[in-house]
Amino acid sequence: MANSSPDDPLATGRGFVSALQRQAWGELAAFLDPAVQFRALTPRGFRNADDRAAAANYIQKWFGDADELILQSSQVSLMHDRVHIAYRIREHEDQWYLVEQQAYCTIREGRIEKLDLLCSGFRPEVAQDPS
Repeated sequence: MANSSPDDPLATGRGFVSALQRQAWGELAAFLDPAVQFRALTPRGFRNADDRAAAANYIQKWFGDADELILQSSQVSLMHDRVHIAYRIREHEDQWYLVEQQAYCTIREGRIEKLDLLCSGFRPEVAQDPS
C-alpha cells in the first residue's frame, strides 16, 4: 500500500511494480502524488500528465486490457537522488507481447512526485524456430 514506508523510496518503487504486475490500478495510483509530473516517451510519441488520475490512466491504458500479465524481471535501485525502476513484462491480449519500461522517479514521503519513463513499445512475440 502507498505510504507504508514513507522513508524508504525503494519500497515505494517496489510497491509500484507490484501493483502494476497485479493490475491493481487504484493501488498503483495511490503511489503517485496528486500533482505528479509524468513524462513518457513511447514509440507512438510523447505523453505527459500533471496529475495522478491522468498519469495512472496512461499506465492502465497500456496494460489494463491484458488477460494475462507476467512480470519477467524488475529492478528498483537508487540513482543518486532518484529511484530507477525497470521492468520487462510479457502480456497477452490478442497475442503475446513483450514490453520493457525504464523510469526515473523523484519520491518524497512514499509518493512518486516526478516520473520520467521510456517505453520499448509492445513488441509482438515471435515463435522461435527450434532448429
